[in-house]
Amino acid sequence: MQRPVLSEAELAKFAGEMRGNYRAKIPAAGAPDPVAAVRRLPIPARLYVPLGAAGNSLPMVLFAHGGGFVAGDLDTHDVLARAIANRSGALVIAVDYRLAPEHPFPAGLEDVYAALEWLAKEGGSIGGDPQRMAVCGDSAGANLAAGAAILARDRRGPGIGAQWLMYPALDNRMDTASWHAYGEKNFPSRAMNMKVLAAYVPRGMDANAPLLAPMWARHEGLPATLVQVGEHDPLRDEGVAYAQALKDAGVDARARVYKDQQHGFIQFFKDAEHFPEGAAALDEGCAFLRAHFG
Repeated sequence: MQRPVLSEAELAKFAGEMRGNYRAKIPAAGAPDPVAAVRRLPIPARLYVPLGAAGNSLPMVLFAHGGGFVAGDLDTHDVLARAIANRSGALVIAVDYRLAPEHPFPAGLEDVYAALEWLAKEGGSIGGDPQRMAVCGDSAGANLAAGAAILARDRRGPGIGAQWLMYPALDNRMDTASWHAYGEKNFPSRAMNMKVLAAYVPRGMDANAPLLAPMWARHEGLPATLVQVGEHDPLRDEGVAYAQALKDAGVDARARVYKDQQHGFIQFFKDAEHFPEGAAALDEGCAFLRAHFG
């Protein structure tokens, strides 16, 4: 796969457009639900405390937002983070990781992993239980969540009980049946994804190195996994294949394909007209977390 070579000016223009377009979509996510508390942490992250939280030792969910590694932020995913907190009964810690092209791989991944290490050491100080942690993310954020789980295993780092991956980017070859069916007309398009890779992957590096494309990592010893994808998402087949690869490696993993849904359908779960399966998928993901938190 030949990635385009873009100048610094072209990369900056692409990132600026992506960021502006994503922030313009904030109202489409709907009104944010109330939670018990929202506050910044000593690390680059925002803490969401669920309604009805009583006492300390709540489970913790480390959340990484999507946006193609170049866009998205804590505000674009505020509605989703609040909903996960309330529906799972867990503390949600949304990571404000560094973005490409200013900070290409592995900066964002190392930020997410550093946040995971902080929670393992300091989670008790925010009312969390470091023995009950999960990672979660959507799209590019799901890639980072999966990468953090791989790092935790390989570095003998924090224990992770589960990973919830919403329409994850896992294989940069873009050669699956769903890429062939939807990659030219549906989001994320092949053309856009090529620019994402140009911005995120350092020049000369294999875009399918295991931490860039977790499909090609070793899968033994990873946490229980739920992968959710939309039927009309170009990323559909790599998500399904990832769950199968984990199962083949002895991991408790499953994939759910939501009929007629496109990329991003869970983030915009409040827009039932355009994303009718979003709320059901959100509930399934939170039930998955609760089951693995015990």
